[in-house]
Amino acid sequence: MFEGIDGVFFITIATLSCGFFGLVIRYCLKSKCENISCCYGLISVKRNVELETQEEIREMELGIKEEKV
Repeated sequence: MFEGIDGVFFITIATLSCGFFGLVIRYCLKSKCENISCCYGLISVKRNVELETQEEIREMELGIKEEKV
């Protein structure tokens, strides 16, 4: 069944899957929505956006620069 497929193929698929999952998590964390649901509810995030907004305003007032990832 897998005679023509070697280990590199499976490593590539695993790497792409992990990268996609990482991008989904990053999207969920960067979003300003309170409730985020991806993949038909497989990944669901509930956040306190008001607290994060207050922290960002305080950082801007103090002149603290946010590190870009």
